[in-house]
Amino acid sequence: MDKKKQGSILSTDISRRDFVNGTLIGVGATLLTAAAPGCAAKPKPVAVMNDPWTGYGGVGDYANSNGNVASVREAAHLIRDGLTGSMMADVQDTGEEYDLVIIGGGFSGIGAAYQFHKEHGDTGKCLMLENHPVFGGEAKQNEFEVDGYRIYGPQGSNDFGVPGKDDQSQIAEIYRVTGLPFEFDFVAEDPQISTVRTPLEHFYGMYWEEERYDTGYFMGETAETPWIVNPRTDDLARMPWSEGFKEEMNRVFADVEEYYSGEDLDRWLDSMSYKELLEDVMGYSPEVTEYFDPILAISMGGVGADVYSAYSAKLLDMPGTNIHYQYDPAVESAYSFPGGNAGIFRHIVKYLNPDSIAGDQSFEAILYNAINFPALDRPENHLNIRLNSTAIDVHHAGSAEDANHVNVSYYQDGKVKRVKAKSVVMSIGGWVARNVVSDMPDDISDAYEQFYHSPVLVVNVALRNWRFLDKLGIAAGRWFEGFGNFFAIRRPMKTGKSTQPYDPDKPMVMTFYVPFNNPGYSPQEQGAIGRAELLGKSYAAYENEIVEQMTKMFSAHGFDGESDIAGIVLNRWGHAYISPQPGFHFGKEGKDAPKEIVRRGFGRIQFGHSELTGYMSHTRALSEGARAASDAVKKA
Repeated sequence: MDKKKQGSILSTDISRRDFVNGTLIGVGATLLTAAAPGCAAKPKPVAVMNDPWTGYGGVGDYANSNGNVASVREAAHLIRDGLTGSMMADVQDTGEEYDLVIIGGGFSGIGAAYQFHKEHGDTGKCLMLENHPVFGGEAKQNEFEVDGYRIYGPQGSNDFGVPGKDDQSQIAEIYRVTGLPFEFDFVAEDPQISTVRTPLEHFYGMYWEEERYDTGYFMGETAETPWIVNPRTDDLARMPWSEGFKEEMNRVFADVEEYYSGEDLDRWLDSMSYKELLEDVMGYSPEVTEYFDPILAISMGGVGADVYSAYSAKLLDMPGTNIHYQYDPAVESAYSFPGGNAGIFRHIVKYLNPDSIAGDQSFEAILYNAINFPALDRPENHLNIRLNSTAIDVHHAGSAEDANHVNVSYYQDGKVKRVKAKSVVMSIGGWVARNVVSDMPDDISDAYEQFYHSPVLVVNVALRNWRFLDKLGIAAGRWFEGFGNFFAIRRPMKTGKSTQPYDPDKPMVMTFYVPFNNPGYSPQEQGAIGRAELLGKSYAAYENEIVEQMTKMFSAHGFDGESDIAGIVLNRWGHAYISPQPGFHFGKEGKDAPKEIVRRGFGRIQFGHSELTGYMSHTRALSEGARAASDAVKKA
């Protein structure tokens, strides 16, 4: 394949065949209108090719909101570069007053809205400002129409564990009140169709439960055996690694030893990096650290083990942290909705605003029916979700101690607008919050300086068939050179008549979770290097890399990009993960941990985001948002 070829590696016919609209001009509400002209009627979905950087967005309501699209990136950079001050001179007061304004429409934001509704019902007014064209944060989905099938992939937030029906946890309560089921069925594996053991989500085949699924390691085109299928079934005997390294890896996989028995285990772990734990405490070679680097980077931390708190590694059940992770072959550990955790998010939105998603309260309707965009932001709503609205300034009207409200200014439709709030929850990441809250106290600002964030790229490839994987005998894979590190397909959840097919000769979404792994630098530098790479390439450049990588790995097994790929969607998340350094969780030298300082908030403003736990999951995001909402309203 000619690497010097410019533009798309796919033929024009393949690359554009589903891009019915071509390139749409405009951002924000203009794009939203093009993709979702309301829901009085549900027209035939139209695939969208956004600007050359954002690229193909798929079909349906999420087609103009795949990751950090160009309009969102540009607005965020205005804030980052301090260019919003002059815009405030022309601010327009909307005359609106709210009991609570929530900045950010991801899981933290909806957790705040849920808690506000729980405590105040229909007696309070709440506004959520969301800078993307669709609510959900990273809990959004990509949708494709392929050969008569509608198939889905997650944009980011993905796997979930089902709470117990009688649990007293917040997430169990949300399941009960929103109608989320506590039991799920998946399309059965039929040996007459395929013998491949396929994950129900995308992460556990990377490392934790490789033995449960059919997973391959790609060793390169020129290797004597390019693919080693299920390498852990025979203790890595077929792997072309040194005997010493294989012995180390088998020992670290077994994870039977303990290295610390003190009651302050967590604080001890937080005093060092995971690399220091692996090499200095456990005695492993740097090769073992290199093996785990991309796993840490993609699963939660975004950075290498050399700057990642060993306590954060414990939260990931990693070896050496006294977790001794073992999976039960009879019990699946994690599931995924067709579009990832968008399925959970949509249930919460529908509960808070029954008109927000067309149709009834059935599971299938909430998962798949059209979003009623006009219903999200109406004067009569108790919760308004205002999309394409980027908060640019939040400050108390006077001193934080004495002010009776907070001024919230946001950018929408080319204008800066302002509303009043009795209380505010900042449910956005610290990299934005510290640039938006203009009267932030020094202690919180200084604490936020210790928050580091790293990028992730999630790629969903719509396949017309996955016969090449069936021939190879795998459903997930890992490799060590080239574009990315991991991929997986999923066995579909049963969702009524809209259940996706599970047949090698029918369409399937292949998902790549792509880390930006740059050990050897500070956490701040690792994040910056990764973002430069993530943001610096056009859609076409990434498309080339993806198809080249797939061709290298799968062409010997019948894969052909021209005929097998129906579409590729990029989801770029520039600050996907908090990257907790040693001391982030428990502090250093007797000082408070930075996350605890931020969590206190000030005046009528509270901060609620999963990064305040050092572990960015949907359940932690929901609970942090809920906590912040309760605290904000109490102090108002």
